[in-house]
Amino acid sequence: EQRRRAGTENVAASAGFGAAAQAALGGLDDFARLAVMRDRLEGRIVEAFPDTVVFGAGAQRLVNTSCLAMPGLTAETQLMAFDLAGIAVSAGAACSSGKIAESHVLRAMGIEPKTAATAIRVSLGWNTTQGDIDALVDAWIALRRRSAATVAA
Repeated sequence: EQRRRAGTENVAASAGFGAAAQAALGGLDDFARLAVMRDRLEGRIVEAFPDTVVFGAGAQRLVNTSCLAMPGLTAETQLMAFDLAGIAVSAGAACSSGKIAESHVLRAMGIEPKTAATAIRVSLGWNTTQGDIDALVDAWIALRRRSAATVAA
């Protein structure tokens, strides 16, 4: 083309990009729905246990992700209890999933190691229902109450 134009356009990639953009626009309603569910989840947990720490509360953040610290319950204890209840959650950042270790993200945010050790990450998906949120909250409340009863005994 003697350096006058770029050459053959990648029509398939252009069409694919257009389809991806349309799909993304179609999912905007899901973002609003997920934000409402995330906020409800956090609100119910904090209402039940005011000492719960919601990381990033009030900041612009992902609508489908919540990271909470439940003082008095290690992340490992929570992970096992949720797993037994059939609920999938994680400890730490997504890029370190599969590990039960202090979150480098929370450390970078200046969170105390003792608090970071109790942090759980909850991710909501396009198919998450309010029933899923209710089950998670109920399981968390039951776990915290069992833990408090054990400590008191």
